[in-house]
Amino acid sequence: MAIRIGIDTGGTFTDLVGYDNTTASFIYAKESSTPHSPAQALNAVLRDAGSTEREVDSIVVGTTVATNALIQRQGVRVLFITTAGFEDIPFIGRLDKEELYNLHWKKPDPLVRRKDCFGIVERVEHDGSVLTPLTDEALDAMTAFVRKRLGEGKEVSVAVCLLYSYLAPEHERRIGERLRQEFPDLSVSISHEIAPTWREYERSSTTIGDAYLKPALRRYVAGVRATLNELDITAPTSMLKSNGGHLRIDAADSQPAQFLISGLAGGIVAARHFARVAGVKNAFSLDMGGTSADIGTIAGGSERYMAEFQVGFGIPITVPCVDVATLGAGGGSIAWIDKGGLLQVGPRSAGAEPGPMCYGHGGTEPTTTDANLALGRLNADYFLGGRVKLDPEAALASLGEIGRALGAPAGQEVEIASHSIVETANENMANQIKLISVDRGLDPREFVLIPFGGAGPVHASACARLLGISHVLVPPHPGLCSAYGALAASWRVDRVWTIFGRSSHLDVAGIAERIDQLTTDAIQELRDDGFDDQPVILRSIDMRYAGQNYEREVSLPDGAFTSEMAAEMIARFAKAHDEFYGFSLDDEPVEFVNLRISAIGPSDLDLVAELPAPTTKPEPIDTRQVAFRGAGYLPTPVYRRETLPAGFETQGPAIIEEPDSTTIVHPTDQLLVRGDGLLEITVD
Repeated sequence: MAIRIGIDTGGTFTDLVGYDNTTASFIYAKESSTPHSPAQALNAVLRDAGSTEREVDSIVVGTTVATNALIQRQGVRVLFITTAGFEDIPFIGRLDKEELYNLHWKKPDPLVRRKDCFGIVERVEHDGSVLTPLTDEALDAMTAFVRKRLGEGKEVSVAVCLLYSYLAPEHERRIGERLRQEFPDLSVSISHEIAPTWREYERSSTTIGDAYLKPALRRYVAGVRATLNELDITAPTSMLKSNGGHLRIDAADSQPAQFLISGLAGGIVAARHFARVAGVKNAFSLDMGGTSADIGTIAGGSERYMAEFQVGFGIPITVPCVDVATLGAGGGSIAWIDKGGLLQVGPRSAGAEPGPMCYGHGGTEPTTTDANLALGRLNADYFLGGRVKLDPEAALASLGEIGRALGAPAGQEVEIASHSIVETANENMANQIKLISVDRGLDPREFVLIPFGGAGPVHASACARLLGISHVLVPPHPGLCSAYGALAASWRVDRVWTIFGRSSHLDVAGIAERIDQLTTDAIQELRDDGFDDQPVILRSIDMRYAGQNYEREVSLPDGAFTSEMAAEMIARFAKAHDEFYGFSLDDEPVEFVNLRISAIGPSDLDLVAELPAPTTKPEPIDTRQVAFRGAGYLPTPVYRRETLPAGFETQGPAIIEEPDSTTIVHPTDQLLVRGDGLLEITVD
């Protein structure tokens, strides 16, 4: 029996979903993560799934290692090499503020220190011509600078980003060659290899971020390889990229910026898959785990993409990635009263250790999980399928304190505090979806909500009600959805390159040549990764009117790029501009800015859920008192999801339990088990 495996190594748990090609059945496993040594959890989850006794066809691993290293500032010391006179680019940034009216707001520090920035004497002009040649003397001075910093005994990585190097990369190539010759073991990141795009600050920030992460990702990849060797697993192994595709592990550690939101991408890929299975074109995904809630957008049947990801305000990483927003609203988010007497939930989290107070591992502050347990929404004896026993009494005193601070009547402190904590978390998540909707011109009422993660289905119905969303689709094994996404992920390679072309004097032949080269490179990388079928090629150009500061991405039709196609692109841009801004400027020159090529190798997996045969109507395993705002504690039937056949329907209230999550059906909701295995909740 041969199996394909998808793994997600998150901050709290490491999840595995396998698919047996012979029996068309699934394998599931879940282990606590080991942040100090992620390979330990990987080893445990592979053993738990019985991978050592089976033939493994392939493995795709998603990870939050890069994300956590950036957020927690746990990368290495970076030396920044740039054109002389531009050493302050990482510190000047965009000169804007996250909070316009907060006089005490402090701009986040870049990922490099000013004393570690070196300006090398060279200069390329805006048209790619050389103004100041790069000499051997300049290279010697740079080498001396790096050697001095290495002598200080700290782990060091180098980021190289020269002015206009995306037009003329020769100087960067020579610097890279010298550094690798002089310091063979040194990690080096070169901007034209990572982000050959304009805007010096964004390109510098991306290259610095890549260098900052490279040693950490190399250690992670080495740990994965060591684990596979120890378990005698020789199957082709890839890592999930931020764009929802995957890259062979042998090349992964050389491109760490590509894995910045690897773990989050798996959830978006899974949501897109389940939306397609259900015949849904528009959906918001809600991945609520232990620490955070991640919200993705599926529009027109496809996940949306961003050209850059912000690591904290003002630190951009410009690599193509799935469109996802993250906020500190997880099951472990801590509830607290601020100085103004208002209840806050998150962004601080109890994490996996010590975890919520009900875990009994030393947590001292109440969390969203504690509140849900106090309301009867979680089963203390069946958390993670019974592997973790919760203590319902552990957080009652702390919840009571919050209730009294909120002015709750005597005897109702715990209930009111718990409702308030859960509803605050719901409002935080719903407000984030509203912000996404306004920013992208979307109407949430035209979308469905696809919740997953351990806590997503607990909060989904309430969030949907706040947004005016009428349908919720809960995937099978929602706590393992990111691993499911890794399993179902396609091959995908994105190529972006900045050009400068204006409609009044457009180099059509030059653009055509660059498009062909980017396409060839992208297809070759797919081949190198192991995809040997016919790829899907997506092409687009970022365009703007002369004088504008931001561009609109316009799809490029198939075929050779000709003068006629250029004219068609200008017309398409005018239409896109009018749709987004409400006007177009027919007589203004149009600039062609970025070429974008995506080569996609579609996955051949068409995964469906396994359902029991529709025999007699399943009976609840229990009836539990569960609190709902405005209705008090109601007797609520509790079902195990694996016993529910297709076509099963029930009116809320109800609770659906499974080993990795719990679904709450509110009193006015209607539940249907679809034939494809999804739980459909119709929200009143």
